[in-house]
Amino acid sequence: MLHLTVDDIAAFVVLLVALTGQNRATILNAPAVHHRADGYAGGPATAVVELDKPRRGRHRHMDFALVDLPDWVPAPADPGEATREDLRTPFGEYMLLHDLAGPARRRMRSDKLIAWWAVRGGGVGRSFRTGLTAVQVANWAGRQGLLADPPTDGSPAAPLGVTLQRLRLTYLELHQRPVAHTEQTLANEYLARNRGNLGEYQRVVAAALAQEVAKAKTRDRIGALSAADIAEAREHPARVAARHGMDTATLERLLAGKLDTVLGGCIDNTGPHDPGQPCRASFMLCLSCPCARATPQHLPTQVLVHDELAARRAAMTPLRWTQRFAGPQAQLADLLDRAGPVAVADARQAITDSERALVDRFLRRELDLR
Repeated sequence: MLHLTVDDIAAFVVLLVALTGQNRATILNAPAVHHRADGYAGGPATAVVELDKPRRGRHRHMDFALVDLPDWVPAPADPGEATREDLRTPFGEYMLLHDLAGPARRRMRSDKLIAWWAVRGGGVGRSFRTGLTAVQVANWAGRQGLLADPPTDGSPAAPLGVTLQRLRLTYLELHQRPVAHTEQTLANEYLARNRGNLGEYQRVVAAALAQEVAKAKTRDRIGALSAADIAEAREHPARVAARHGMDTATLERLLAGKLDTVLGGCIDNTGPHDPGQPCRASFMLCLSCPCARATPQHLPTQVLVHDELAARRAAMTPLRWTQRFAGPQAQLADLLDRAGPVAVADARQAITDSERALVDRFLRRELDLR
């Protein structure tokens, strides 16, 4: 009966780290037991395994889904298009290793995914094993003849040193999302320590930031009533209502707070996001919705959301923050500029506990309907 060798296992481990972003110890301790979340019913095949990362303390055990699609490929519209075991995917690699290591695993009576036969070495002699060392990975890579990118001066390319730590860091840089750690750890512990591509990364972030700010400037600006508008509405409500695209009754309800969302008030909840139906869009989209109107009474929550988005920069990677929050923050900055620094300072001092609770729920997406 044939069993996997150290080179076979090294190749599998390298690919699983590269495809999942998990660290070496987590992959080496992965179990053979798994749950087929797809139920063999068609569509992208999925195996859920319980991985163990002791450094996470009480959160060390985590369910992790290995899917039969590369993360850059959308799920097929036709379930029949999904292949059984695509070896470019975490699911394909896991299931193939599960099958091929099965005989050795049964001989060892082991529940570990990884099991192989060592012909010699390490002073242990010939035996079945489950582990793998960094040296064994480096030796495997050396035998593959892998080369780094050639230098620009035309000299020969140097051998490429493959380490599982470098593969994990590469995954994190490419995907810009945490794997079994927080976004703050990703930003401050992993990406900040790797200065090799800092210049290129800064250029990518700057380009994304410029794109998001440009989009924010081209979107419709939320309509805003000034303090002068509010004062005028006491004497001439019809004139103010017409100027801001609503009837008098709607203006009265807006000023009474009966149309409040989070960042403004809505004068027509059957607007552009769900024509003819009650709007289910995120309240963040109110910042560019033609049906939204901001008044001075909304300024405290606008200031609070603006400040909270700015504070999240420290806990996220720059690129991820830019993609998620740069646009809304630019729109909020425009609103605050229109209100003026004195009004903004007063609003920041006037923020209430109930407004803080509302904004907290809003940013946790507890108020989203879809």
